[in-house]
Amino acid sequence: MLFTSFQFLIFFTILFVIFFVVRKHNYQIYTLLIASYIFYGAWNPYYVLLIMLVSFIGWGCGYLIAGSDHAGRRKTYLWASIIGSLGILAYFKYANFFIDNISGLVGRQISYLDIILPVGISFFTFQSLSYTIDLYRRNIPPCYSLPKFFLFVSFFPQLVAGPIVRASEFLPQLDRKIIIEWKNVTSGAQIFLIGAVQKAFIANNLSPFVDRVFEQPELYSGSTVWLAAISYTIQIFCDFSGYSLMAIGVAKVFGFHLPENFRMPYLATSITDFWRRWHITLSTWLRDYLYISLGGNRLGENRTQINLLVTMLLGGLWHGASWNFVLWGFMHGFGLIVHKLWCKYSQSFLSDHAKALLAYKMLAWLVTFLFVVLLWVPFRSTDFGNTLVIYAKLFSLEQGVEWHYTHSLILIMIAVSWHLFYASKFRMIFSFPYQDFGYKNLFVVGALLMAIILFAPLDSSPFIYFQF
Repeated sequence: MLFTSFQFLIFFTILFVIFFVVRKHNYQIYTLLIASYIFYGAWNPYYVLLIMLVSFIGWGCGYLIAGSDHAGRRKTYLWASIIGSLGILAYFKYANFFIDNISGLVGRQISYLDIILPVGISFFTFQSLSYTIDLYRRNIPPCYSLPKFFLFVSFFPQLVAGPIVRASEFLPQLDRKIIIEWKNVTSGAQIFLIGAVQKAFIANNLSPFVDRVFEQPELYSGSTVWLAAISYTIQIFCDFSGYSLMAIGVAKVFGFHLPENFRMPYLATSITDFWRRWHITLSTWLRDYLYISLGGNRLGENRTQINLLVTMLLGGLWHGASWNFVLWGFMHGFGLIVHKLWCKYSQSFLSDHAKALLAYKMLAWLVTFLFVVLLWVPFRSTDFGNTLVIYAKLFSLEQGVEWHYTHSLILIMIAVSWHLFYASKFRMIFSFPYQDFGYKNLFVVGALLMAIILFAPLDSSPFIYFQF
């Protein structure tokens, strides 16, 4: 069920009205839980059972961890949770990838399994895992309520594409009664509209051009492929950030707070800075539950570099079963290592004053941005061969069809202006919307709605991160 669809509008309206009738706290929990399963079941009702299974594994293992003081048993229950949850994820997401690679090694094609990838499986699996790991580390109290835990895993606004929410952030919010307040409705509606404009107005308008060029890059000139790569850079940000903002907005209407997921990532001046701004809930999840578990930076420089590389490689595979994602993750890990080495050794020949100069910051931004743009190529490409063709076009500027899509040029300029505006007033991304719904807000909301109505394509494309 897409946030930008008429189906979701009906679903949300009915749920919103129900909450004016349902006042008892326990009934509110059950109402949201049923609504979340209906939201997910609109795509595939059978896979609602899968979410329930992942939830039950997390809750059951957590119950056993909380009830035991024996270190060995606690670790056994933790590993049961990890193996159970990741085993389900591996089957649905990576089984055919392994079969394909084994087929290549043995020299004959092994039949693929008939598997439909569940939407958002990586997101709700990671949420359930974060609970059992935090419980094992004694960072959070146990949740003995089965309905509350099931709702934590399946809460519909962020169920299929994040933000990835942790138990420590969300479960305490379920302990209070849900009250529909006007300030939350207006604030949530404005946040939702900002996300809808990103998705419907910018991302969806860039999609036809990007899809055409990436499908047959050999037909187009180098400059056209460069424009497509930059267009996809803008598209994936507006698509994913748009979903995150819409999820945050919908949750806000019901009084729930979801974590920030983006901080204008294309303003980053290093690859480390980029990962502090891009998909924040995933990067912090990988840091806290994988990188630190591997030893973090506590075991020496060489081990730190290995840990970074392994973390980003697995982060790449989290996105999908493809060698393109392995390349994407590896190169981001390599970029993080290079940046750490630069920070360490550049101090001997580059002063802090020089690094503070505008020229240095602009150069750092340009290098970072180009690195990110080039690495979106394997992320978007259909296969590894397609990636090589695009890189050949980008670096050789070969001749071909010149297609400088006007919509892309305009939307890129809008996105650049938007980033520059927030560069000076960054905090407005969450201080706007204002708490008081005045004329300024009314004007902005009207302008956003007009942009969607006039310029959004009629065919609403799925969110990019639904496939993850």
